[in-house]
Amino acid sequence: MSKSHLLKYLLISPNLPVGGFCYSEGMESYLHNKNLKDSNSVKELIISELKIGQIRLDARLLLNFFDIFNEINDSKINLKSNLQKLMSLDKWILSSKDSLEMREQQIQMAKSLFDLTKEFGFEYLYENNKKSSWSLAWSWACYCFEITKLEMVENFFYSWSANQLSAALRIIPIGSTDAQLIQRDLLAIISKVSKEIMDKDIDDIYFGNVGLAMAQQKHNDLYTKLFRN
Repeated sequence: MSKSHLLKYLLISPNLPVGGFCYSEGMESYLHNKNLKDSNSVKELIISELKIGQIRLDARLLLNFFDIFNEINDSKINLKSNLQKLMSLDKWILSSKDSLEMREQQIQMAKSLFDLTKEFGFEYLYENNKKSSWSLAWSWACYCFEITKLEMVENFFYSWSANQLSAALRIIPIGSTDAQLIQRDLLAIISKVSKEIMDKDIDDIYFGNVGLAMAQQKHNDLYTKLFRN
């Protein structure tokens, strides 16, 4: 098994690289509005988010960041220009988060992942302003670990969905076996959506203001809860 195949499991571990944090990402608010009460409703919510949720945009940015890292490695020039592109995309994806809580979550998770990759000997190319997005940090880790683009996107969706199920275990709750069955059923959808993301330009990524995003807008005070695994 190659190095990349081993290291990718650190990214989808429930304990690493975010320090054992589990964010609900608005599930409480959706529960309040839509009476989210069983495993089927949780499954449908996650499927909806994978198909038309904002997480699709986050995933597409992984590829943009990855391409910029490749450009830097290939040419070793235009570092200033590439830095500007990274910062512009990073600020854009952070600003797309509609609440302070969500932006803080992204920043905290990104910092933890940058710290992890640094411990593995991969110093980030530019001085980290400590307000980076989760997408940027994830893309950097995958680039350093030599993970393929498709695996990067698939792992990103898998990790996100596993986090949602972990939160659902605490909030609703659903049983751990039900959560595992949902995760199994999501695998085909994650694979399909990942390939769709790979084939689209960022301007062609559609997402609707539904599900968790809508719940967040209506109930900012309930938007995100932090659990420790």
